[in-house]
Amino acid sequence: MVKKFLLIFLVSFQFAASTQVIIRGMAYSYSNQKISVYKIDDYISNHETLVKETEIDSNGYFIFSLESPQIQKYILRVKNAYAGLYMQNKARYTIEIPEEENAFSNLSTNNELELTFIDLDSTDINYKILGFEAWMDSYLSEIYYTKESDHGDFIRKIRTFKDEVENYYSKDTCSFFRDFLRYSIGQNVENLQFLGAPSTQDKFDFYFKDQAILYKNDSYMTYFDGFYKKYLFQLTGTTANDLYVSIARGDLYLTDSLLRKDRYLTNDRLRQLVLLNILKEEYFSSYLPKSGILSLLVQISSNSIVKEHNQIAANLLTQFNTASVGFRFPEIILKENNDTSLLSAIKGKYIYVHAFDPRNPSCIKEIGALKKLYDKYGKEIEFVTIYPLAEKPYTKIEQRNLDALNWKKSSYKLSDPIWKKLQIISFPYYLLIDDSYYLLSSPALSPIPNGNYQTIEKILYDIIHQNDKE
Repeated sequence: MVKKFLLIFLVSFQFAASTQVIIRGMAYSYSNQKISVYKIDDYISNHETLVKETEIDSNGYFIFSLESPQIQKYILRVKNAYAGLYMQNKARYTIEIPEEENAFSNLSTNNELELTFIDLDSTDINYKILGFEAWMDSYLSEIYYTKESDHGDFIRKIRTFKDEVENYYSKDTCSFFRDFLRYSIGQNVENLQFLGAPSTQDKFDFYFKDQAILYKNDSYMTYFDGFYKKYLFQLTGTTANDLYVSIARGDLYLTDSLLRKDRYLTNDRLRQLVLLNILKEEYFSSYLPKSGILSLLVQISSNSIVKEHNQIAANLLTQFNTASVGFRFPEIILKENNDTSLLSAIKGKYIYVHAFDPRNPSCIKEIGALKKLYDKYGKEIEFVTIYPLAEKPYTKIEQRNLDALNWKKSSYKLSDPIWKKLQIISFPYYLLIDDSYYLLSSPALSPIPNGNYQTIEKILYDIIHQNDKE
């Protein structure tokens, strides 16, 4: 529905011709913090690429100058909060970022900010999208109560709204915005469950059949995700069973042939996009073998004739094989004595991962502070230490340093891919995983104060006591 933006409708102005987009901003509670602009590479993996980074000055002001993009959505990130905004060619934006929320702001990477746009031009894509979404939300909230009480009136009002939208925006020539309208109405209006709503076949015919795939339009991709969500389990039993075997074997040709039988997957390009979505959805489930999924992704990333699909597959491989903040943590096997277990088997608890070298003086000096944290929070927070497997036995002192860590430990050769997977290049190093097995921070704060006198303890305290504050 409505995104978390607040518009200030002041006098609009015309921008002089330019080859760049300029963003000027005020973020008074984030002074001296870095602020970054990311481009969303694709809406399947949701992989982001850093476009520009700058620092908010001591007065809370910042400015970006970016190369002119095509219209698409970008992400602003500051500390552990974010906001989305659309950018269009030659635009000038003045924005204000609200004061930082204190409640549990350290416990999530998905704290959404409410941007205030100042002097936003009425022809700008943000102005048009925000205005339309506000209209749609208001209209639907007014008529929704009639959905059950007066069904006929509800249907008439839905048709009236669609007609009014088409009439109001009939002269708008911006293709991105027109497509945004089309798929937003599909997602938010026609997907309402009511008698007389379009059938699945109607929706496919109108929104996908003979239509271009709009990889960079978030409204299209949101509708796509809803239509093909968990599609593996919507296939007929025989096809689903055969598909399991083909994916387990890593047989891309057979997998494609089986999917082709489905009436909503006859288009070659659309079918491969749906397959990528299935592989993304099922990688972290226990249904499909991960080896088969990875094999198909490698083949698509290298051999697909659709460049967008090459990138999506490559981004998914990167996501599955490296630790990225905001994404599910990669699976790792803990090896302790003669026992092995999966890190993800730790259910419903935050995990504080500690990369430790018993020969490293910086690691050794943190042992005391780390043990105090464990004594205080170890019942609620899972502590896990990973360390290098020594080529020759540790000395008695080094082994004593290791033995002082009396919680889960696992060793790996320095040549083991786990160090690259977790992007650990020095010791000590810390990562914090949330109770849904998503990476919350990397590097996470350590048990001893950093240059800003911050330690991990406040975050661990907030995790344990967050329910007390709600």
